[in-house]
Amino acid sequence: MLKTWLEQIKSALGTVETLAYLGLAAVVGGYLYYNVNSVWDWKVQVPIYGGAVLLVLYAVLNFSKIRAAFSSRTGRHGTAAGATLILVIGILVLLNFLNFRHSKRIDLTENQLYALSSQSLKVVENLDAEIQIIGFFQDEATTRSFKDLMEEYRHASSQISYEIVDPQMEPEKVVQHDVQRQGQVVVVAGARTEVVDEFSEEKITNTIVKLTREGEKVIYLLAGHGERDLEESGPEGLSMAKEMIEKQNYVVKPYNLAQENKLPDDATVVLSVGPRVNFLPNEVSLLNGYLKAGGKFLLLLDPETDFAMDDFLLAYGLAVEQNVVIDASGVGQLFGLGVAAPIVATYEEHPITDEMRGVMTFFPMARGVKTVEGSLGYEAKTLMSTSERSWGETNLDGNRAAFDEGEDTQGPVALAAVATRSVTGAGTAEESEKDSEGEADSAAESAAAAEGDEEAAKGKGGESRFALFGDSDFATNAYFSSSGNGDMFRMTVSWLAEDSDLTAIAPKNPENRRINLTQSQSRLMFWATVILLPLSTLVFGLAVWFRRK
Repeated sequence: MLKTWLEQIKSALGTVETLAYLGLAAVVGGYLYYNVNSVWDWKVQVPIYGGAVLLVLYAVLNFSKIRAAFSSRTGRHGTAAGATLILVIGILVLLNFLNFRHSKRIDLTENQLYALSSQSLKVVENLDAEIQIIGFFQDEATTRSFKDLMEEYRHASSQISYEIVDPQMEPEKVVQHDVQRQGQVVVVAGARTEVVDEFSEEKITNTIVKLTREGEKVIYLLAGHGERDLEESGPEGLSMAKEMIEKQNYVVKPYNLAQENKLPDDATVVLSVGPRVNFLPNEVSLLNGYLKAGGKFLLLLDPETDFAMDDFLLAYGLAVEQNVVIDASGVGQLFGLGVAAPIVATYEEHPITDEMRGVMTFFPMARGVKTVEGSLGYEAKTLMSTSERSWGETNLDGNRAAFDEGEDTQGPVALAAVATRSVTGAGTAEESEKDSEGEADSAAESAAAAEGDEEAAKGKGGESRFALFGDSDFATNAYFSSSGNGDMFRMTVSWLAEDSDLTAIAPKNPENRRINLTQSQSRLMFWATVILLPLSTLVFGLAVWFRRK
C-alpha cells in the first residue's frame, strides 16, 4: 500500500526532483525570513519544517538512485568530500561554542569606542545585586546602538540584564515605569529606579553607582582663603571640576570653616583648591581633629602665594618647596605651553595613578612637593614626578630660568603626595593634644586644637587620608579637559572618598570621525565605487572568458 501511495505521489509531481527543489526553496526562504526579522513564529516554522519534510520525502522516493550514486566511484569521492565538509563544519561549531562560553573581546578603535571604560568595568564587576536596564525605543538605529552597549554591560557582569520595549506595543510598561517619551532608559536596582533621558555609557554607569550607593556623599570646598570658585565658569574657575564630581553622584558644596567654626558631620571629603593665605588657628585645629577621626582632605597649593603652613604639613609627613618647577624637555610645547608647565608621564604605584599609565598630565606653574618624617605617624608617599630634564627654580627674577647648582632642585621633581594613617575610632581630647604637640605655635593654639578635636572626632574610623598637590591650575576650567588632568583630579577625590570602583578612567565621548563631502565629491565617490569598479571587474572577467574560449 505504501508503494502504491509513493507511486501516486511520483505521478502527481511529474518528476521527483520537484520535491527537492520545493523543499530546498522552502527551507532557504524560511531561514532568510528569520534572519531578517529575528522572530521564530509560524511564518518561519512552516516553511522550514515543511521543506525538511519534502527533502526527506524526496530521499525516500529516490532512495535507489541515491544509493547507486553513492556506490559509484564518483559517489565515494563525493561522500568523502561531504564527510570532510561535515567535519569542518563540526569543528567550526565547536570553536564557536567555545568562543561563546569563553569569549574575549578586543576593541582596536583609538578611543575604545566599542568597549566599556575601565571605570564602568570596575563598577559593574563589583555589583552584588541584579541591575535591570530597560530601553524604550522605536527607532531602529537607536535600538541597535542601545543593544550593542547593553551587550557590553551584560558581557562584563552577569548581574546586568536588559530589555527593549516598544512604547506603542507595550503601553502598560510605559505607565509602570513613568516613562514620559520614547528614547528614555529606566535603570532598576531592587526597589529603586531611575529614569535616564538619553542613554550613554557615562549616564548609565553613573546611574548604577547612584542606585547601588548607600547614603549620600558630600564634598565640601573650603572658602575664605582666596580659593578658586566652584561656580566660576571662566578659565580660572572650577565649574567643570564641580560638574565632573557631581556626575559621580557626589554632592558638592562651598563651606566657610572660619564662620561656621566646625566641620559638617556629613563631610566625606574636604577640599581646599588654591588657598592664597594661611588657615586661621581654629581652622587648623578643626582640620586636625577631622583628620584624626578618619577624615579626608585634599589641598592644592600654588607657588608664589602667602600660604605658608609648613608646621601643619610637616606633622603629616608632607612639605612643599619654595620654587617653581621648570620642564626643559620640550614636551609641553605639544600642548602649546611653556617651560613652566611641567609634564608628568611617570607615576608611582597607587590606586589614584594605577589607571593613569600611558596618560600624560601637566601642571602649569607648579611647585615641588616632598615627603618627610611626620610627628603624627602618617605614612607619606609621592604620587608622580616630572622628567629628569626638569628642576625646581628658586629664582625667577627677570623671567630668567636656568638651573643653579646648589640652589635649585634637580629633577625629577615630585608634584603630588599622599599621607595615610589607620584610624580605629574617635580619639579623645587628651590624645589629640598629645598628637598635636609640636604643631601649635602657642599654648592658645594647643588648647584650640584639643577643643577642635572634641568637636570633629565623631568616630569616623577607617583611614585618615591627606592628598597634597603643588598646583591647582590643572583642575581649573582652562586645563581640566586637557589630556589626563580631569581624570587625575576626579580619581583623587574618588580615592579620598573611598570609592575604589570610581578610581578609573571615565567614559570618553567618541570623536567626530565623519567626512564631509561636497555634492561633486559625493557623485565622484558614487560613480567610482558603485558603477566603475564593479563594471571594470565585469569587463575584465568577460575578456578573460572570451580569450579562453
